[in-house]
Parts: sequence; structure tokens; C-alpha cells
Amino acid sequence: MLLRPLASSLCVCALFISSSAFASELRMTPAVKAIQKAMPSVVNIHTEKTAEDADSLSPVKDRKTNGMGTGILVDERGYIVTNYHVVSGVETLRATLSDSSSYTARVISYDKKHDLAIIKIDASKPLSVLPLGTSSDLMLGETVFAIGNAFGYPDTITQGLVSALHRDVEVNEKQGYKNLIQTDASINPGNSGG
Repeated sequence: MLLRPLASSLCVCALFISSSAFASELRMTPAVKAIQKAMPSVVNIHTEKTAEDADSLSPVKDRKTNGMGTGILVDERGYIVTNYHVVSGVETLRATLSDSSSYTARVISYDKKHDLAIIKIDASKPLSVLPLGTSSDLMLGETVFAIGNAFGYPDTITQGLVSALHRDVEVNEKQGYKNLIQTDASINPGNSGG
């Protein structure tokens, strides 16, 4: 008689495990898979530089300021693409990978006009690289994700859609950007470069 309740319990347990596995499989949407594929290539960038404090009444006119940004590994040897404004004038540059390993980074090259920079870390192993796509066939309404170091919180993800293509934006009299992709995904301080 003890075998019958035990067998029933085992059947219920097997059914629960089977349905849980099926539910987990259903939750692995294309969006979840894309994010999981991208995450190992996303780099959180932390910077420090000296800022002049001209308005201060304090005798100390210079102070250290911390900055943050995001980068993308584009070469397994440790080359990372980010925005120029993330690394401009910094004295200390650190890159933290998704596995929490942290490296001192250095600026290799930059294009101030297009707000792009290449930085490099020296890792002891080949790094995970994000396969690059093309923006030439983007369509309005396509889903996009912003993955980055938003507000200093690593690996933050926001979702949106392509709102417009080929936008020209004038920031001020001296700076403007051409041919941008507009999205409604939330972009916060620290997302730059992601």
C-alpha cells in the first residue's frame, strides 16, 4: 500500500519537473537569447579625471571626478569600442567584464568628430566578441536593446524600438551628429558606448 502513494508522488514530481522545463524553454524567447549572447561582450567602463573647480571658494581648485560608460568587445585580444566622450581627458580607465574581472585600459585611438574611441585591455585569455551587424537594413519599429552601465549599475538592459532613421542632431554650435538611429529605449548616464 505504501508503494501506491509513493508512485503517485513520483509521477506528480516528474510531471512538475517536465512542465517546469517546458515553461523555461518557452521563456527562452529570441530576445532573451540575443541578450544572453551579447552580455559577455559588454564592458563596464569606470574613469577618473581631475576637474577644475573655478567657482569654488575652497583653496583646492582641482578635484577628482568619477565617470562611467559602456563598451563593446570587438576583438578577442581586448579591443573595445566606446564613445570618445567617455574616455576624453581621463587619467584612470578601468574596464570590467561580465565575469567581474577588471582591467586597466588604455586609449588606442579616437575620432572626436564621430564620438568614437578604441580602448584596449590586456587579458590573459581570448575574450568573447560581439558579432557586429549592419545598420543598413534596419526597419522602423524593429526591437532594440540598450545594454550597459546605466547609472553605474552594470549589465542594465532596456528595450525599445527603432523610432527613426537618418536623424541629424545639433548638440550646440560646435557639435552635431549626422545619420543617427533614434530609439525609444531608455538611455541613461553610463550607457554611452554600449
